[in-house]
Amino acid sequence: MKYLYLHVGPHKTGTTAIQKFMLDNQSVIFKKGILYPKRYMRIFGQHLFRDKLSQRTLDEEDIAFFKDSECDFVISSEDLISLNKSDFTYLKQSLPFLQVRVIYSWRRASFKLYSIWQEVIKHGGTQDFFAYYHEHLARPAMSQMLSPDLKLSMFATVFGKENIIVIDYDASAKHKRLLEDFLTAICLDSSDSELVSALNSQTVQSNVRNQSMSVEDVETVRALNYILSDKASDGTVRSFYQQHIKALSQEDLLYVHNRIKEYISPERVGNYAVDVRAEKIMVQQYSEQLINYEPNTKNQEAAFPATDWLLDFEVHACLERLAHQLSEYISVPDKQHEV
Repeated sequence: MKYLYLHVGPHKTGTTAIQKFMLDNQSVIFKKGILYPKRYMRIFGQHLFRDKLSQRTLDEEDIAFFKDSECDFVISSEDLISLNKSDFTYLKQSLPFLQVRVIYSWRRASFKLYSIWQEVIKHGGTQDFFAYYHEHLARPAMSQMLSPDLKLSMFATVFGKENIIVIDYDASAKHKRLLEDFLTAICLDSSDSELVSALNSQTVQSNVRNQSMSVEDVETVRALNYILSDKASDGTVRSFYQQHIKALSQEDLLYVHNRIKEYISPERVGNYAVDVRAEKIMVQQYSEQLINYEPNTKNQEAAFPATDWLLDFEVHACLERLAHQLSEYISVPDKQHEV
């Protein structure tokens, strides 16, 4: 039976880098018997395949595409993680001739939560970090962010526990072996000469990642999301903010950013109780699925912004002026602002 390796992310576990590598080296991977299809692709991953599952729109042409090929497949989209049991059951029933193997990257929650919160803000969110964090912390056993076993249990129910592969993302990042570990997950030998050449080529290229913004920029965008909520769709504010930041009032930006800096507090993360709890569960329940597990001994410093900076009346005036400037780019076609 052919395999369908379903790389489900989650977000902030190197999915963009993996997808870019697979796309850049599609022909090399295909020679090894695995197809990373351009079909269903948006940017680097097969995000349109996720849409077909959620909308129940796999048709005869889609089924024939998978059935008529003699190779295995890799489908990668971090958005797959948001689907539910019925969506994956639909996949299994629609492609019964494929053995689905789920690839899940496990990253410790205290390392991941802040990055995920940034993604929420990038896409139009207005919730401050501490409210977001405590929303999950209040019910850790029910938070899929803090309890990876919740999603893994669902995958096990649909596809069987033996068809789950877990990458310890923190261990991969520590040893700079994320791509090699992903190749292992899809049963390819990363020491193969052609794959070694592909890996070496990837390391000399500029890294393609979903880059994080500075704390000051995230907080500024969060406030602008709120002010411009009636004019901008998800992600629009962040996009135009980054594109036109040099055209905005630098005096206002500097004032806002300096006020934000006054309320940033550094914290050590990596060994929170939620991390210890999740690690214990993962080792006890999914030790055979983990392909590169290492006990976490890493701590790192993260900068968390308090919301007190918004109590400054001059900050509000600056934000209103910045929002007015930004709204001109949002409401007028971008080409009219090109120099």
